[in-house]
Amino acid sequence: MNKIKDSIKREIIIHAPLKQVWDALTNPEHLNRWYTKNAEIDFRIGGRGYMNHGWGATSEGIFTEIESMKRFVLQSLDGDFNTITSLEKVDHGVLVSIEYQSSFIGEMNQATRENMLFGTSQFLENLKSVYETGTDHRDKFWKVWIGITHATKEEGKGTRVLKVEKGSVAAVAGIKPEDIIVEIDGEEIEGYDSFERTLNEKSLHSTVAITIVRKLEILQVTCLVDAYPVPY
Repeated sequence: MNKIKDSIKREIIIHAPLKQVWDALTNPEHLNRWYTKNAEIDFRIGGRGYMNHGWGATSEGIFTEIESMKRFVLQSLDGDFNTITSLEKVDHGVLVSIEYQSSFIGEMNQATRENMLFGTSQFLENLKSVYETGTDHRDKFWKVWIGITHATKEEGKGTRVLKVEKGSVAAVAGIKPEDIIVEIDGEEIEGYDSFERTLNEKSLHSTVAITIVRKLEILQVTCLVDAYPVPY
């Protein structure tokens, strides 16, 4: 019996011709322009797709469905994870949708799920930038961190610290699990994405003021900005 698969999705509109966007998503030479560090694509049903995303992350699968200029599915080698890419012509552009479908998505913790969706958004925004303006922003992705695992606060604004890496700059600054980060240098943090985007605008080895809510107390800590632990 097949397991019921849950799904999560991100989408964006690219103002470019449909054929150009389709090639950007299916041709390894074009994928390397905006997404992959290295892609090896045998784009046919039953063909394999291998992608090195950079930062130590790779994926590999089999193409199980292809509907030219509309949709294709890359299934993981174990058969339990589908990446479904869909294209739809809209006014002055193409709506690109990336959907992940698996039996274990519902079992993922919130931080893992938000991290996956944030990464997808980053790359989709880079696809838009490369094909609309010719600008590749990957050299600005995942440059820095402070050494925490976090997830969007359930109610209200902020992101909740779930784990602090031992010896990290966050640990040195006194940040603790269950702290709610609500501001960085006075900029409001709405949730996971907001924290990652705001932090990544900071310079390596700079110092930031982080406002946290700890139980009923509002505190401000000074934290060094460290290099992301995995280089591109």
